[in-house]
Amino acid sequence: MSFLGLRLFVLPKKDKKYKFSNYTLKKIAKRDAKKAKKDAKKAEKQKAKQKQKEQKKAEKKKITKEEKKAKKASRPAIPDMADLFLRLIKLFFSGFFGRFHFHVAKIRIKVGTSHAATTAMLYCAICGVFKPLLIILDKHSNLHGMKNADIDISPDYLHEDLEFDVDLAFSMSIGALLGVLLKVLFSALVGWGKIQPAPAPKAADTKKEK
Repeated sequence: MSFLGLRLFVLPKKDKKYKFSNYTLKKIAKRDAKKAKKDAKKAEKQKAKQKQKEQKKAEKKKITKEEKKAKKASRPAIPDMADLFLRLIKLFFSGFFGRFHFHVAKIRIKVGTSHAATTAMLYCAICGVFKPLLIILDKHSNLHGMKNADIDISPDYLHEDLEFDVDLAFSMSIGALLGVLLKVLFSALVGWGKIQPAPAPKAADTKKEK
């Protein structure tokens, strides 16, 4: 055959010669025994490899389990963390609202609905909430202008709208806010240190040298 003007010669594959002497019962049995031995050795090697792999996997699993147990033991208890979290929230809000200033100039609310009975019930509900709310704000924050404020809550049986006319102002200094945040942060660090579990005592070496 030729390729790009070049002649290539492909030599025919030599026929494999078979010797009848290689296929006697003795030699066949010998080859089978050799093959069986080789397969058994391969299977044994594979079995040993699989066993080693399983042992490594079991050791790794055991180490992981022990690490998880140790990690869990090094964490604070959930009730302690929950208690610390609630104390920090209480500290933040008490400090925040204690330095927060409410300036009230006007609060006028007209209560009106489509039914007179509903209007009366809603009016009573708003009046029942409004006064305790002012008491709470006055107790936990700085409420200003209540003596001169224009405050009026009245039912309106001629209209079906709930109208609000409110003039409020809120103020808080940046320094006060930073002070509250730093106080909460410091309390969080101290509290977190207190709820840390005590380190586990190391086991004493009881082995004596002979």
